[in-house]
Amino acid sequence: MGSKKDGSVISFHEISYTVRTFHNGLKIDKDILNQISGIMKPGVNAILGPTGSGKTTLLDVLAGRKDPHCLTGTVLIDGRLQPENFKCISGYVVQDDVVMGTLTIRENLNFSACLRLPRTLSKKDREQRVNETVRDLGLTEVADQKVGTEFIRGVSGGERKRTSIGMELITSPSVLFLDEPTTGLDASTACTVIRLLHTLGRRGKTIIFSIHQPRYSIFKLFDSMILLSVGDMVYQGLASDALVYFDKIGYSCEAHNNPPDFFMDVINANQGAVSGSTGKPGGGGSEPARPKNQSVPHLFKDKTKTTCHCLINERKSFSNPKKSQIKMSYSQSLAVQTRFIRTRGDKNLPRSQMFTMVIFAVIVGAIYYNQTDGPSGLQNRVGAFFFIVMNMVFGNLSAVELFIKERKIFMHESAGGYYRVSAYFLAKVLCDIIPMRLIPISGFSAIVYFMIGFKREVLKFFIFLLTLVLTSLCACGLSFFVSASVETFAIANLLIALPYVFMMVFSGVLVNLGSVGAWLSWIKYISIFRYAVEVRGTLLNQTL
Repeated sequence: MGSKKDGSVISFHEISYTVRTFHNGLKIDKDILNQISGIMKPGVNAILGPTGSGKTTLLDVLAGRKDPHCLTGTVLIDGRLQPENFKCISGYVVQDDVVMGTLTIRENLNFSACLRLPRTLSKKDREQRVNETVRDLGLTEVADQKVGTEFIRGVSGGERKRTSIGMELITSPSVLFLDEPTTGLDASTACTVIRLLHTLGRRGKTIIFSIHQPRYSIFKLFDSMILLSVGDMVYQGLASDALVYFDKIGYSCEAHNNPPDFFMDVINANQGAVSGSTGKPGGGGSEPARPKNQSVPHLFKDKTKTTCHCLINERKSFSNPKKSQIKMSYSQSLAVQTRFIRTRGDKNLPRSQMFTMVIFAVIVGAIYYNQTDGPSGLQNRVGAFFFIVMNMVFGNLSAVELFIKERKIFMHESAGGYYRVSAYFLAKVLCDIIPMRLIPISGFSAIVYFMIGFKREVLKFFIFLLTLVLTSLCACGLSFFVSASVETFAIANLLIALPYVFMMVFSGVLVNLGSVGAWLSWIKYISIFRYAVEVRGTLLNQTL
């Protein structure tokens, strides 16, 4: 990953972020960030603050991931406005590690390399970049192990976190954002992750991350630090100067107290961890009196304004922001993105689906085996056809989980500039429809059609096959719609099962449609079952 000093300088000026929320039944505007300004230089930049202080919001604003309609103020990258696709040239590691658990660490890194590195780079160069990243992250011994899911045993939490970081480092971004990178890790592993970030900072990267309350061994690795309190700036500057600053405004840290804990106590107005007025810890002098009627954020505003004016004067291009706008594009074409997303699917699912459909076809064929041409045979064929159509519809309930299961991964990768939304949709639909629907249905039809004893004509067989395929595709499309619309699998199941049941009732088999009232009879026009069942006349007409 080299030692080139390629980090960017990020400055933000008078940033405010407001959202609409409900309070006592009324819509109100809530300020998440309140006119804060500062600068982030190459190195390790930490954003600290208690829960609800606006750490993640500030991180997302700097990364260009927040709604611009709720945002006021300006963010500059090396003195220029953020590019439209700043996400394509920066890295962002979310709090929850969203990596594909069915793939190995190396396969995950290779996926990121194939989609995000320039298309002019050769396959050998991409593999070399992946190997360098694996080595730099200390993942050589576990590189070929699967990351793991709830069903597959995988790597440890620290190795999983480093994999998430590695997927962003593949492109050697000038800026790397991380949201709570130590969440869910033990103290030793958390320290290892921050040391890795510290090493990257020393190589010239701009590392910006939010963190809640680190221990001292982590805190001493920070180059600069921002302290937030309910959207206001409490401190911004060198981490090593923070204790001196607080001491000057009347807040002294006791000996042996962890500085981040002390900062949180000051922010939360918890005086139990702040020394009293009898004297400074370890010294005999009297402590300066704390200013009255002034909050800690208010004390810092004057220093912040002075800093911001200096920053603006230094950035010549800020006076004409339109000329500084740079457009970025995706590294790969739509076709290439679709191809790589398709290769990431579970290769065992199509085989399992095909095996299941073959077994089911044999069972159905055995139940209705070689029906005669009499009335009872006709009745059995009608029942078999309706049963098969019902299976084609309800068998597509599995398609509901298609977009729900990978929603977090998709949201992260799409926001990170891995691929277009259209590429993901096309890849997932193609991966599901062809191997999971069309091929198994073809095998099912070839077995069950001749075992039941339908008329042995090529045309009628293909009508039978086409009917099942179209029925499955219609049911599948409805499942995809529900899957893309909701986030919870239980709600999706409910929303898809109810339409299927009503469609089955209005198929024309379970109830005489002519006897249904006009206010309900319209449902037959949207019933997948009805259109499929009406084909039975073509198939059964000459079977007697």
